[in-house]
Amino acid sequence: MMSQRNPRAARVTLTNVTKRFGQTVAVDDVSLDIEPGSLVTLLGPSGCGKTTILRMVAGLETVTGGRVFIGDAEVTHLPPNARDVTMMFQSYALFPHLSVFENVAYGLRVLRRSEAEVRKSAEDALALVGMAGMGERPPNALSGGQQQRVALARSLVMQPKVLLFDEPLSNLDAKLRKRMREEIRLLQQRLGITAIYVTHDQAEALAISDRIVVIDKGRISQMGSPDELYRRPGNRFVAEFIGEANFLPARLDAMEDGHARIALGPQRLQVTSPPLQPGPVTVLARPEAIRVRRQGEGLAGTIQKVSYLGSSADYTVETELGPVLITDYEMQGGVIPAGTVVRLEFLAHGVYPLPGA
Repeated sequence: MMSQRNPRAARVTLTNVTKRFGQTVAVDDVSLDIEPGSLVTLLGPSGCGKTTILRMVAGLETVTGGRVFIGDAEVTHLPPNARDVTMMFQSYALFPHLSVFENVAYGLRVLRRSEAEVRKSAEDALALVGMAGMGERPPNALSGGQQQRVALARSLVMQPKVLLFDEPLSNLDAKLRKRMREEIRLLQQRLGITAIYVTHDQAEALAISDRIVVIDKGRISQMGSPDELYRRPGNRFVAEFIGEANFLPARLDAMEDGHARIALGPQRLQVTSPPLQPGPVTVLARPEAIRVRRQGEGLAGTIQKVSYLGSSADYTVETELGPVLITDYEMQGGVIPAGTVVRLEFLAHGVYPLPGA
């Protein structure tokens, strides 16, 4: 589903942006171009600089070097209230002494909008997030998911050019977090608004993003679509951070038209590959792209550990190439017990030679 183009949606551009805290470089020469109406996620471990980047877009952190643009306007040195962006925080930051309606209406009242406009806009925003008819309730009478919806309505009611999310779902339990990320994504697509979303949760990033920017130690490690980063990571850090991964020794025999002929144990594969020199390589093998069989051809191994998860079974198999993690969604012959000698078949779409590994 593509975002509808919202005429207020703005491009966000960062050009060689750097942020230092004393001698510490938190963000190091970052350049980004975010398309209008897209949702781009900044993904990385704690302390990598992703929230600092978001706060520099919002104007909540000063830029040490470089420039920030929203639309055609440079905003590098403008205060937050002059940037036409809104930010949804991890803590929701709702006013406990105000009703749900007044929390949503607060920003419009600060701008001295008419009472009729305030009422219509706030009610429309609450309806948009599924909170119609709950305006008179106090925030402390709401569940975590409902508070999150109120915070989202309060951000949307301002009709910003850019909507910023700073780990907004981290306080919710896993089941509610999954539902709310789907709702945020659907709402962003429906409104066609530009959104920048910060998270350390790779599943969240894969589920909601048009593009993902992986941040490592203040720098961009790789950016691309969720599928591109998952299937063709540019380095081992990205491969490890996005999804489960096996890193196995292999031999690259030849390159031809963007494909490599790979020897992975006894198996020969032709796989998508960056330009690499023939010889020893490390390949990424995704656990769900490995078939485990009790007999037949393939890499021999012995199951060391089994975890039955209902819809799938996870196996750790000891092989001549080292331990291999497998996620089996088929379970055609049932769950295979630990101690069983098995054969592993690697599917070409889940194997990728890593540059520089």
